[in-house]
Amino acid sequence: MKFRKHLSYANVTATSALVLALGTGAVYAAGEIGSREIANNSVRTQDLKNRRGVTGEDVRRNSLGRSEIDQASLLTAIGNQAPNCDPQTAVYMDCVSESIDLDAPSHLVVVTTAGFSSEAANARAECEVRVDGLDADLSENPGEVSDNSDPLATDGFARTLVTDTLTPGIHTVALACQQLGAPDARINAPTMAVIAITTE
Repeated sequence: MKFRKHLSYANVTATSALVLALGTGAVYAAGEIGSREIANNSVRTQDLKNRRGVTGEDVRRNSLGRSEIDQASLLTAIGNQAPNCDPQTAVYMDCVSESIDLDAPSHLVVVTTAGFSSEAANARAECEVRVDGLDADLSENPGEVSDNSDPLATDGFARTLVTDTLTPGIHTVALACQQLGAPDARINAPTMAVIAITTE
């Protein structure tokens, strides 16, 4: 086979066209493929980085709105109503409680309600909302000024708490009450509703 010592115009043109075509193709493939070039339903999980579905790291922060997010996936709600509660001493007892299992860091919105009655005048009780056994600094002293011994005529109270962000795992929320003084105080029909709002 004989090789020419000098390149012809045709050789230079053909080689330049090949290099240009290959170079342009590489650039096109690297940076110019857009939504129009991808057929619907053609990209599968194994085509994505790490063979996972689209995750939070693939999405620009604060770029998703209500239409892209299943709101139910961000909320967990539980509730409970307990029987009448009769604290006997100045030692707190849980009148109503709930445990909630958080899959992700979350705030809790806690709403508690109860009625108060007593066997004699001047009975007093103190109730507080507790998260994981710790007082949430929302105490309520139901008490009464006059005799309210009829269980149907009660003083009622309600408390609402929004917690700081809690870590994933099981957390316990309770309405805990104690009796202050000798007359018998009752906490009637204590209820609790807890809503977890995911922060991630």
